[in-house]
Amino acid sequence: MIGRGRARTPTRRQFLAGCAGIASAGVLGGCGSGSGATPPNRLNVWGGVPPGSGPAALVEAFTAAHPGTEVSYTRFVNDDRGNLKLDTALQGGVDIDVYFTYQTKQLALRAESRMMLDVTDRLAGDAELAPYLDRRNPTALWDGDRVRALATVAEPWFVLFNEAARERAGTPLPTRWTVPEFEQVAREIRSDGVFGTYEVPRTARIALGPDYWFTPEGGSNLADPRFVEWLELGQRAIRDGVAYPWTEVLARHLDAYQQNGFVAGEFATWVTPPFSLRYLHDEENYPHDFRVAAAPLPTTADGTGWDQGQYNNFIMINPRSPRQDLAWEFVRFWVTEGARHMAKGGKIPALGNVPQEEVLASLLGPEPDRWFDVDSFRRVLFDEPAQLYVDSNLTAYAEIDLALSQQQDLCWIGERSPADAMAAVAARATAAIDRNRKAA
Repeated sequence: MIGRGRARTPTRRQFLAGCAGIASAGVLGGCGSGSGATPPNRLNVWGGVPPGSGPAALVEAFTAAHPGTEVSYTRFVNDDRGNLKLDTALQGGVDIDVYFTYQTKQLALRAESRMMLDVTDRLAGDAELAPYLDRRNPTALWDGDRVRALATVAEPWFVLFNEAARERAGTPLPTRWTVPEFEQVAREIRSDGVFGTYEVPRTARIALGPDYWFTPEGGSNLADPRFVEWLELGQRAIRDGVAYPWTEVLARHLDAYQQNGFVAGEFATWVTPPFSLRYLHDEENYPHDFRVAAAPLPTTADGTGWDQGQYNNFIMINPRSPRQDLAWEFVRFWVTEGARHMAKGGKIPALGNVPQEEVLASLLGPEPDRWFDVDSFRRVLFDEPAQLYVDSNLTAYAEIDLALSQQQDLCWIGERSPADAMAAVAARATAAIDRNRKAA
């Protein structure tokens, strides 16, 4: 179900966000707007992944397989300002054929704005793309009975360990653990000048799974006590010097650049998705002197739980594109033959159509044993993989996300109690969902 979004007021994070601009690379540069009409054999594609982390190689492979075709890839930074640039371009009529969405709140807003072409009929009868039509285990964005976007990436989250810090603390690398055990490990592994973790796991998501903001009937589920427990865990960890100070996170915009703190050794564990791995074998831009190991996300105290990651990195066609057939060929190539090129940027193909060892080799870079405990990543990502999902209820998603983000910030800088923070979120969510139902 796709709900109606509301206009957002700037958050503290948005105010602090730096203006990143739009980067382009070589012949892939240019936003495709130009002064004249785009030729029928040229596609304009906007994505958030740097060209050198996979898109450039994928585009080269596509144009080699489609002689006479050109593709202009424009990179936008996947933060609030970068997404605003993309939304402004889409709504302003900039010539964009294919684009990506990485955040669920942006997915909801763009779906509500009808900025996604219906591709259901193009999927029908294509055996290789049949998984996208599976509604029991969705890997696509459904709008009623229509598909409007395809996930390109399986994005399980895990816990990365600074191995130097772990070995110094004498802490065994977890292979199965619970949230209380995570908290204890984070306390043990911290040391002078090194926090135990950047941020605590999203324990409400782990406990409740897909569509965790909503009841089965579609109402707000944010009064569930597990949301308060999550804020309490984070607040306690910050207060006790176990987790990174949230005042510093906001001041440094570290939520968008967590890799900087991890490679600098400021925190010893990091809850993150696989795309972060591309920073950890980039010695030139992210120098560090320690290896990294992976542990699975902790479960609830009773040993059960979901992953907090999902199928993600949605690719979609602009319904205003005059080159929809060629755009579809590009979309199809991205999720099939082209998928192997994206693993170097930390992207695991959503269709699972690339051999696991090839994906692992690409994820961990040219010198994997130098930077990583390879066996731990193989175990977490492939030997015992997490079950992923796609949220299907996006009702008032942007407004709820904004309320939750604001109250999380207030709580974790110590200005509001977890109970009061979640009460405010729950009230705003209920009101937003009610408005959407009345307007539907």
